[in-house]
Amino acid sequence: MVYIWIIIFEFKGRWFILPITLEGDKRIHNQDSPICHAAQIHPRYHISAAARDYRLEQARLSMSKFPFPLPHGWFGLCYAHELKAGDVKKVRFCARDVVLFRTESGAACALDNYCPHLGAPLSQGKVIGEAIRCPFHHWQWDGAGRCVEIPYANKIPERAVIESIPVREINGMILGWYDRNGKPPYFEAPELAPLNGQGDGWAGVEYLQHDLPTCVQEISENDVDTAHFPYLHGMPALTEAESLTEGPIKKTTQMFHTNEEFLVGEAQSDNEYMSFRESHGPGLVSVWSKNITGVTPGVSGEFLLYSVATPVEEDRTLLRWSMIISEELAEDDMGKTMLQAYPEGVLADIPIWAEKVYQPNPVLCDGDGPIAKHRKWFAQFYE
Repeated sequence: MVYIWIIIFEFKGRWFILPITLEGDKRIHNQDSPICHAAQIHPRYHISAAARDYRLEQARLSMSKFPFPLPHGWFGLCYAHELKAGDVKKVRFCARDVVLFRTESGAACALDNYCPHLGAPLSQGKVIGEAIRCPFHHWQWDGAGRCVEIPYANKIPERAVIESIPVREINGMILGWYDRNGKPPYFEAPELAPLNGQGDGWAGVEYLQHDLPTCVQEISENDVDTAHFPYLHGMPALTEAESLTEGPIKKTTQMFHTNEEFLVGEAQSDNEYMSFRESHGPGLVSVWSKNITGVTPGVSGEFLLYSVATPVEEDRTLLRWSMIISEELAEDDMGKTMLQAYPEGVLADIPIWAEKVYQPNPVLCDGDGPIAKHRKWFAQFYE
């Protein structure tokens, strides 16, 4: 006998109708998982897909350190120089396993890591021409996720398709697009000329990577929390001269000073310079500092920091930095200070991020930075 229950309820201003059927001892997948227990999904009950997905999502959020899902946007898969032609890598990307490979012609591709045939890890496979070959039965998959070869089959099944991740290779980084609802990209990563080998007068790129115990929003919010700079970093609070938002893009102009602890040689902390910060989505930020005066008379130049924050899990983020400075500043103490100050500064934030909790309704004062304004802008990436 089959019983059907209809549950009608209101949540956050929306009404939900959830049918639940009881079918003896029929069971759902992963019924013994902690999330299923938290969602109160009992193995005796077979609930509708809508009810199951809703319950699991609410249970996941209740168990998470942060009360929101992973944001959508462009995030880093790896530095471009880390993936040579024919290379295959397994990457943890937005709480899932992805296989990243570069074809023989040089195209970077990313697919769900597990073969839809029988679930073998494609990251143990091999690049064959413009495809990756599964190690288990040698099925081959192209960068769009289509099966292009089954060595022992006369016909490739129509369902032989694997999820592909949109990829862009730009600014020395291989980026992947994530949207939990499967929506395609609607904005692009901007090109930064110095990181694409364009223009003269730049020194070599320096790279930095941190595995951080927090989410992308906390890292993004850190930049507008101007009040913490004097107390945690020992430097004047950043003065936000101008901030403009247009959809997923945010542009900010700030005046900047360097902490005395990070000074190299004869560099001075009263050397003020202007920084132009651009955010494209939640994961991509460029900080372009111009008119930096060197210690050596007549020397001045620019500094560019490209920051790519990638969700690994909901409470873990991989932060990749690419830093480049004008050649004329590269040997100057002020230039060396710039290359040291940013990497040293973030080290003070890491222990805080590891143990702080997210306050959804923080008590703010008039001296705090535009945190509420930034959160409102950032919220669009959860839609």
